[in-house]
Amino acid sequence: MKAKKMRIAGVPTPVLSLLGLALALPASAQQAAAQAQVQVLTDPDVNEAIQSDVSPPLSEMAAAPGVSSHRGRPILRPKLQQMADAAQRSQARVADGALQTSVGPSVPATTGVNVLGVGTGFPGYTVPDAPTDANLAVGDTQVVQWVNVSYAVFDKTTGAVLAGPLDGNNFWRGFGGACEAFNDGDPIILWDKIAHRWLASQEVFGPYVTCIAISTGPDALGTYYRFAFPQSGFPDYAKFGVQPDAYYQSINNFDGGPFVGARACAYERAKMLVGSKRAKQICFQTGVFDDSLLPADLDSGDTLPPAGQPEVFLGSIDNTPPTGNVVYEYLFHVDFAHPRRSTFTGAGGTMPIAVAPFELACGGFAACIPQPNVPDQLDSLGDRLMYRLAYRNFSDHQAWLVSHSVTSPTGQVGERWYEFRAPETSTSLAAFQQGTFAPDSSYRWMGSIAMDKAGNIALGYSISSSSIFPSINFTGRIPADLPGTMETESTIANGTGSQTDTANRWGDYTSMAIDNDGCTFWYTNQYYTTTSSFNWSTRVASIRFASCL
Repeated sequence: MKAKKMRIAGVPTPVLSLLGLALALPASAQQAAAQAQVQVLTDPDVNEAIQSDVSPPLSEMAAAPGVSSHRGRPILRPKLQQMADAAQRSQARVADGALQTSVGPSVPATTGVNVLGVGTGFPGYTVPDAPTDANLAVGDTQVVQWVNVSYAVFDKTTGAVLAGPLDGNNFWRGFGGACEAFNDGDPIILWDKIAHRWLASQEVFGPYVTCIAISTGPDALGTYYRFAFPQSGFPDYAKFGVQPDAYYQSINNFDGGPFVGARACAYERAKMLVGSKRAKQICFQTGVFDDSLLPADLDSGDTLPPAGQPEVFLGSIDNTPPTGNVVYEYLFHVDFAHPRRSTFTGAGGTMPIAVAPFELACGGFAACIPQPNVPDQLDSLGDRLMYRLAYRNFSDHQAWLVSHSVTSPTGQVGERWYEFRAPETSTSLAAFQQGTFAPDSSYRWMGSIAMDKAGNIALGYSISSSSIFPSINFTGRIPADLPGTMETESTIANGTGSQTDTANRWGDYTSMAIDNDGCTFWYTNQYYTTTSSFNWSTRVASIRFASCL
């Protein structure tokens, strides 16, 4: 079933008046207008799955990856023209109000498992495309890593490969329709810590479909409930978050051409966990101010959000290029019993959270990361927050962590990170601490961040310079550290080659996940072993602070 509504140029009519005002005003006036009236969207799109079934065991469907030619996909940037125009104007370098100026001790965390992931060198795999879109999740006994456009399953104790590499659409083998026929990527793998189930999803870019598979148990190689849901336009850069009431998704909707706004969807988790064909998808379409949203993903499986709390989304940092001082908040209240009562609050940039001033990495739209021995530079994807938005409930307060890449006052790219907090009974987020980690002249980007149950934070990222091959590092902090500071970094994998002729693409996203034990971080990212094109490798590594018990 699908809701009927009036739309103008792909934008819900409640957004239009405020959106037009916001885009016409400078940043300070936009924020004042936003604070004056918070925009609430109603009347969502409501659909049931267009296709569903239960699969045979994944172990019985396993097949070697198909052969495909190299392809470097163009980056779709919601604010490309706006950022390019800004680059033509003379811009003074912004003073970074969160720049870390002190040097901390060596990060008190060690790696455990540190093994080769899917990529060059992985048995049976040849790199077909870029970017990697490297992400992973960790379950009771297994780790699943998914890159464009293949995945593998690992034993989380030893790092041994249990299955793979497998094409991403192997999850839907025998399903029929677009989900089986196409392996288009933008993959997400998550672990539902409450139900001890896997969530696997990727998009189909024509016809426009979101494919979701939910495991029937904790074994990643077991059977799956499989679903296909419609999308209204080209579903780019899809991201998911797990919460008790729903599986939440964000999409940059290009509607087959121009950007028309962010699309936020909630999927009926309770029915999907039992394979119900009546599972609902409830979606809101925002206007063009909003983009690259991230839904909060639950890390504290033993301490859930307050009952009835709406889902928090954050995003839209690229509206005043090349600088900014705001991260925008959105709230999704879903009601599957009465879908028309669902709401999406904050559209049009009407719920700003003040943060320290920053300058978008590479202007938000260009490739500027240097590498040794080659002229090719790498793209920072500096126009958006980086996956995941990690959420943890500590009972006395709630915490949301996220990062993005910025240009430091001395010109190199560094990692800006935030810990937002709200009281236990509130979703009014404020920056509790924030920092820009740029301790030397090297470039750091493509980060992912999370917090363990003891309050320790780990931040993984890529690092490169004209003398350092692109490598994988991490830093972190303990609660006793000076607020807004990270400790001295450590290395997961040293690159020994640069990337050439791969459309300047690097990653698009990486993934820092948390084990069920609440203490062990798992991170995946890419690097090169030889200077070449379409020849990336990846790592799968665990990280743990000794203080987390």
